[in-house]
Amino acid sequence: MNAMSARRVEDIPIELIDIPEKRARSTFTPEQHEELKASIKNYGFTVPILVARKPDGRYELIDGEHRLKVAQELGYEKVPAVVVEADTKKAIMLNVLANTARGTQNPMDVAEALKRALDAGATEEELAAATGHTVQWVKIYLSLNELPDEFKEALRDGRLKIGHIREALRLPDGREMAAALDAALSLGWDVKTMKYYVDQRLTELAEVAAKGMLGAPEPPPSIEEAARMVSYGRCTHCGRNVPRDQLYSTILCRDCLTLLDYVVKQLGTGKDAMALIFEAVSAYVARQKRLEELPALGPGVSERSRPPVVREPSSGTTLEARASSPSAGRERPELEERVNRLEEAMSQLSETVVRSHQVLLKKLEDLERRVRTPSPG
Repeated sequence: MNAMSARRVEDIPIELIDIPEKRARSTFTPEQHEELKASIKNYGFTVPILVARKPDGRYELIDGEHRLKVAQELGYEKVPAVVVEADTKKAIMLNVLANTARGTQNPMDVAEALKRALDAGATEEELAAATGHTVQWVKIYLSLNELPDEFKEALRDGRLKIGHIREALRLPDGREMAAALDAALSLGWDVKTMKYYVDQRLTELAEVAAKGMLGAPEPPPSIEEAARMVSYGRCTHCGRNVPRDQLYSTILCRDCLTLLDYVVKQLGTGKDAMALIFEAVSAYVARQKRLEELPALGPGVSERSRPPVVREPSSGTTLEARASSPSAGRERPELEERVNRLEEAMSQLSETVVRSHQVLLKKLEDLERRVRTPSPG
């Protein structure tokens, strides 16, 4: 017969209502409990509980345990209830449907209720329809029943979440899954960190497979190794392993990506490149300062054209001293021309370095600002 064919509301004595020991339950905060208590006290039952009639004349609770307990606290002897004629399979499915819709139930309670419904003859497709979820969702919850007890308890008390299990299921075997969940519990990983670990581990396993390594497979990472795995990541530009809080991801145009690749390939890692650029600029600034400190040569001779002072090892005289000699008139223009060409080349080089430095700094500042600025939504 249809599970809801004999639907009616009756005032049922609380003492005749049995609460199954294993059933899906919603959880409520103290504030929510007090709000419900005040609502029932002031306005009565706006939503009746749901029960199934038993052959012995008693009733089995399907939904409404929290309302029932509040009624007992307020001294109610009877509560309004919708009475349905339901077999075991349908009663369990109604219980699961009523509670999973709220989204606050204990994951293991739901997993066990789904398993009982499956054992009572329900199909995974029927359970998906009853809960409003996909068949894959049902399969994941059913898989919780196969977990070792320590992981079941962790799900009950909130130390593990369904997301941890979902990520662990991506690993190739039970040994890998157990190692990942052990690490998650020991290190207090959130689901995001668990996903990062699984991604890293799958990459490692794929690399091993690609190399065609024979023999016994490598054991899963220890907890200490797992902690290191999620603490570092590889930079896609320089290939170094760096702390994850120093890894950034953003949207780059082709020109910016080309610039970064060029700098890294020509000058080393980003850190080395910046050090080299600063060193070059510092050397240029120091050289300019030394030129400015040279004494003036007198009328008609510019500072930029001043020849360097070079002492002859044998006599100790300078080229400047020789400028008054008959040959100085011939040597000086040629020397000044060479110095001028050198000065011009150095000036162009320094300007290029400064421009490159400014462009790079601006690009890096823009990237850092875009990375650290939360995206809308």
